[in-house]
Amino acid sequence: MRFLLSYLLYFIGDIISRTIMFWGDGYGFKIYNKVMLWSVDLDTEGKIWKYVKPKRKKKNVKKNSRFY
Repeated sequence: MRFLLSYLLYFIGDIISRTIMFWGDGYGFKIYNKVMLWSVDLDTEGKIWKYVKPKRKKKNVKKNSRFY
């Protein structure tokens, strides 16, 4: 049930992004944002939205400029 509702909200958000946001000079962004966030919240299994782990930050290492 949650999967279907999440997919439906994703589809509605997609339609909003193609119509109201494109032709309405961006007025639908708040609606689009809420609908997509609801869709993400309902997709707990990650079937519609892919969950990606954030990358670890690398330490800044000074390079020896003589060799570059």
